[in-house]
Amino acid sequence: MTTKRISFSIPAARERLAALGLAEEEIERSLELVKQKYGPVDQLVPGEYIIELPIEEAGVPVYTNQDVISVFYAAAREVGENGWGWLSRAGLTGLIHDRQGQYRGPAIDDLPGLTAAEKTSIKALLGLTEAPPAEAVPSFTWVGPTGNCASGRSGHQIEMIVVHFTASGSGTGTVSWFKNPQSKVSAHYVLDRDGKILQLVKDGDTAWHAGLPEDLVRNDTIRPNSRSIGIEIVNWGPLRKDGNKYYNWLGNEHLGAAVEAGGKYWEPYTEAQYKSLIELVAYLCKRYNVPHRYPLLGPGTYYEKAQDLAAFKGVLGHSAINRGKSDPGSHFDWDRLLDGLRASG
Repeated sequence: MTTKRISFSIPAARERLAALGLAEEEIERSLELVKQKYGPVDQLVPGEYIIELPIEEAGVPVYTNQDVISVFYAAAREVGENGWGWLSRAGLTGLIHDRQGQYRGPAIDDLPGLTAAEKTSIKALLGLTEAPPAEAVPSFTWVGPTGNCASGRSGHQIEMIVVHFTASGSGTGTVSWFKNPQSKVSAHYVLDRDGKILQLVKDGDTAWHAGLPEDLVRNDTIRPNSRSIGIEIVNWGPLRKDGNKYYNWLGNEHLGAAVEAGGKYWEPYTEAQYKSLIELVAYLCKRYNVPHRYPLLGPGTYYEKAQDLAAFKGVLGHSAINRGKSDPGSHFDWDRLLDGLRASG
C-alpha cells in the first residue's frame, strides 16, 4: 500500500498537521494513527513524531474488488462485449475470490491487455477523472464521517446532482441527525443558511439521500443513490399559515421570512445559499462531467415513468424522483441555478 510519510512535532499537533496542508479528514485520521502508534496525543512528551498515512485515506478513492468487477462488466456492456473477457485480458479474474476485499491491483492505466479507449471507459465509470485546479474547488468543511452510507458506488458513475431541503433550521442539527444511526439517512453535502458548505460523505461513496425503499422496482431502475451526489440546503420547507403567523412542520412558530409559491408558503433560501450552491454544483459537474441540464419536464416535476430517469444525466430535485417529496420546493429558483452553472463555463 502506498503511504504518505508525515513528520510533525508535539505539542500543537493539530495545528502543525494543518500547516502541512492536510485536510480536516486527513488530520483526524493522522491523529488516530498517532494514537495507535504512540498513545493518546495529549499524553505524549514534546518532540518529533512520524506516521505513515495511507494515500487512499488521504483522498484517493478506495474500491472493493466487486466495484472493479462491476465496472468492467458495465464498460464492456456499453460496447456490446463481455465483461469476463475484459477481466481476463487485464489479468483480474482472481478478484472474484475476494469480492468484498479492497482492490489492490495495478492502476487502471497500468493494466495489460486493454486498449486506451477501454481504460478510459473504466476510469470514467470509477470516477477517476482529472481533478480540477485547486482554485476551482469550493471551500468546505469536512464534518464526517457517518455510518449512514455505503462504501463505493457499486460500479456506477456519478451522473446526477440531487437538490434537497433539510426540513430543519440549522446545519449543525442536520449533520447530527445524519450521523445518528437511527436516522438511516445522509447526504454528501449540507449548505447552511450562511452559505457554509459542510461535507460528511465522500463523493466516491453512496449517501442515503434519495433511495426508494418503498418502491424497489423504481429504485432499481433509477439507482438514485448510487448514481448521484446529494446536496441538502438548510431550509424548513413548507410552512403552515395561521392568521398572521407561520409554523414549521414541527408546529413551532417560524419567526423568519415567508414566501408564497405553488399555493403554499415556504421559508425562502438565502442569497449566501444560492451563491454556494451554484459554486458547489458547478464544481461537481465539472469534476464528474455531469451536464448542466434538467430533465425534459423540469427539475422539480415528478416522473411517473422511472425509465425516464434511468439514463438521465444532470441536475434535478428530490421531488422529481420521489412522489412523496417536495424538495427543494416550488419557491426554489431553478432558473437562477442554471444561469449560474452556464456562466461558470
